[in-house]
Amino acid sequence: MHKFKTDLKKNLIAGLLVTVPVALTYIILSFVIRSVDSAMEPLILKVLGEKGMQWMEKYPVPGLGFVLLMIFIILVGLFATNFFGKQVVLAGELILHKIPFVRVIYTSIKKVVDTLSQSETPTFEKMVLLTYPREPLKTLGIVCCDTKGEIASHTDGGSVNVFVPTSPNPTTGFLLMVPREKLDVLEMSVEDGLKMIISFGMVNNAEKGHAGKVESQEG
Repeated sequence: MHKFKTDLKKNLIAGLLVTVPVALTYIILSFVIRSVDSAMEPLILKVLGEKGMQWMEKYPVPGLGFVLLMIFIILVGLFATNFFGKQVVLAGELILHKIPFVRVIYTSIKKVVDTLSQSETPTFEKMVLLTYPREPLKTLGIVCCDTKGEIASHTDGGSVNVFVPTSPNPTTGFLLMVPREKLDVLEMSVEDGLKMIISFGMVNNAEKGHAGKVESQEG
C-alpha cells in the first residue's frame, strides 16, 4: 500500500510537470490570438466581406487576425521605408508632438524603441548579482545599458542601469543605477536567471558564475 501511494504521488508530480507548462502555454497563446482576432475583426470583415464572414462562422480559422496583423505591419514597414512614406511619417509625428498628453507618451515609447533598434551593443544579456535592498542581502539583476544623460552626471559616469525583476512575475521590478564595481557578473544566461526568479530559486540550471565586473557598453 505504501509503495502504491509513493508511485501514485511520483506519477502525479511527473504528470503535473508535463501538463502544467503545456496548459499555461496554450492558455497564454489562446488569449493572445483571440484578443488579436477580436481586434482585427473589422478588418477581416472588410477583406472577406459578409459572405466570407458567414463562411468563417461555420469554419473558423484561429489566428487569421494575427496573420493579417503581421501582413499589415510588414506593409507599413515597406511604406515607411520609401521617400513618400517617410514624409508622411514625419508629418504624423509633427502632429502628435503638438498634442500635449499624447506627445509625452509617444516620444517616450519612440525613444525606447529607437534605442533598442539602433543600439550596436547587446542589451539585456548580462545577469548580475548586486546588494539590494541592503547589506548583506543579494538579488539578481539584468544589465540594461550604461547610465546616460543628466543622471549619469550625478553618478560620476560610472554606473549602469540594472533592472531588478520581482518574483514570481519578472515583468515588474525596479530600475536601479548601480556603479559597475558594485556588480558581480554571472555566467548564467538571462533566460536561466528569469527561470530562477519565477520559480523562487527552485530552478537553477546555470553554472557557477564568476565575480567579474561590468564593462562599459560604449565604444
